Amino acid sequence: MATKCGSSRDAISELPADVKERILERLPTRDAARTAILSTRWRDVWLGQGRIVIDLDLLQGVQRCEGDKSYAFVNIINDILLRHAGPVKKFALCIYLQGHKLQQSDLDRWLLFLSRNGIQELTISIPGSNLEYKYQLPYCIVSCPTIKQLILGYFSFDLSIKASCIFSNLTSLVFERVQFSDKINGIVYNIPNLEKLGFYYCLGISNFGIRVPKLESLSIIGRIQAAELRWVAFHLKAIKTLCLDHFSLHEDFVLAASVFPIAINLQVIKLYRLNFANGMEFTVALQLLKKSPNLCELEIQASCFTCSTEDTRLPADHGCIIDQDLKMLHTIKIELFTGSKVEMFFVKMLLSKSPALEKIVIQDFNDPNLSMPLKISRELLRFPRVSPKAQVVYMDDI
Repeated sequence: MATKCGSSRDAISELPADVKERILERLPTRDAARTAILSTRWRDVWLGQGRIVIDLDLLQGVQRCEGDKSYAFVNIINDILLRHAGPVKKFALCIYLQGHKLQQSDLDRWLLFLSRNGIQELTISIPGSNLEYKYQLPYCIVSCPTIKQLILGYFSFDLSIKASCIFSNLTSLVFERVQFSDKINGIVYNIPNLEKLGFYYCLGISNFGIRVPKLESLSIIGRIQAAELRWVAFHLKAIKTLCLDHFSLHEDFVLAASVFPIAINLQVIKLYRLNFANGMEFTVALQLLKKSPNLCELEIQASCFTCSTEDTRLPADHGCIIDQDLKMLHTIKIELFTGSKVEMFFVKMLLSKSPALEKIVIQDFNDPNLSMPLKISRELLRFPRVSPKAQVVYMDDI
């Protein structure tokens, strides 16, 4: 009899609360929520865990569990937050608003709740059907003392406040398709502990005046306007890591880069979708190297357009493109390498100007011509290298 009773017991549901919480944290949010709805033994654990991720899958899953009732998604989120017990350390709201309606007042109410309940990592991305920047970040998040990481998508940054300090303990800040209003132009925000800052396809970056004494990493993906290049130049002297993509490397950047300050602290440069066949982009890449005497790591993801016929023309002054050694450069990685004339020249130049180089890793473009990888690797291995420790690793078919 005892055996029969024991075999029918739900041993998993009788686990300690902290173990069940770890299990729920490793489940997709939709499955964790459905588990909590279907089992009263798991409900308190779900309502007390410090991580909440709300996306379309979760909302649809909750509606199905509730018998396909047409609950407005705003009511579902209200219900989740109102029932939650304990601090919410991580919260993400990532939902496409087509067919849904969200008022600024609803968002303000949720963010106020989070700001008062220990939020540390916050992600809010709510694109609409026409990708408009209709939502604004409320002051309760800007002044929240617990938040350390913030990802903000499809917002208008319009906080024309002259506070001495905002985001007092924030260390990582990412803006995705955020528009910085002209209303904040002239205001300088002090963000004392910010270390990582990223802009992805944003508008009006130069309006966002900041004082960031601890900033180490800056990423800008998307086109940079001429006025914004001065903003980049101002922060270039302090940062250790710079990430750019090919949209940033346009004609205005070429003109501005020549007067950029020496990036004395810059140790890592990452360039995404760099078109070696485009003389302008190639020139900007070289100018960045010249301005970075203490560069240690260089990562480049080449563009598939590199194989254009333009790449047969090397720059006229290619014999002395970089006139100083890159004395600290020890690691180089180039992805989507096609073996074009410009790419080969670039690698040869780096090998001749990097006395501390330890490894250069090259991943090819996966060319269907099976003879090309062997031909490229043989030529790369023949290039002279100034560093006796330099190892050339060519990886094909990645």
